[in-house]
Amino acid sequence: SDLSLYNYHSTKLTFGLILFEFNDAIKEGDGGRLFKLYKLALLLFKRNGHTKYAYIVLLYLCQVIAILSESEASDLKHNRFHNKYGGKGKNIPLDLLKEQLNKDLKTMWKAIGANLSEGSASRIANALEMQMAILMSIDHDCALEKRKGYRAAKNPEESVKQIIGDLLEKNVFKFTPGREGHQSFPDFDANLLKGLDYRDLHKWMTEHISLWGSIYEGRGI
Repeated sequence: SDLSLYNYHSTKLTFGLILFEFNDAIKEGDGGRLFKLYKLALLLFKRNGHTKYAYIVLLYLCQVIAILSESEASDLKHNRFHNKYGGKGKNIPLDLLKEQLNKDLKTMWKAIGANLSEGSASRIANALEMQMAILMSIDHDCALEKRKGYRAAKNPEESVKQIIGDLLEKNVFKFTPGREGHQSFPDFDANLLKGLDYRDLHKWMTEHISLWGSIYEGRGI
């Protein structure tokens, strides 16, 4: 249809802004904003058949709203970030921190070679936090550039300029009668949630909430 090309790029832009919002909420350490975004993520995961991710998000929402105590819920919502060097907008997710620590730990294990044993591996793991603090202190004393915390990435400026140029040249955000859409998406809909069965969603959520209610009530939580 005439709208297919417009719908495709408008929807792609919308989805990109959602991802940008997630990324910015993490960098700012904004647990409240991230909590709201997870509600949207739940619908997107369910719509696209990612039931395991949808399950995890629904459980997280229920834990914050109903299952955990007020104090525990606040910790779960807001204690999801790490700021190694301080400053605004420089938080990273805790799971990325764990990934970085695991990499450092494996590097240390590899360095001791044949002397690696269960005991030595455990001692290194227990001392990892202190070793990282010492390394950061040395970096500071030597005036070394601070590591960013995120994975290194190439400067996207040239790629962004090229993409913008292509979009403007084709006037993708302007309705043009008679224009065909992309061959792979000849009839693209602008609604990210089109096809989501809300009755099935309600049934799926209700079943899980009832199950978790019986489990956690039985534990006195």
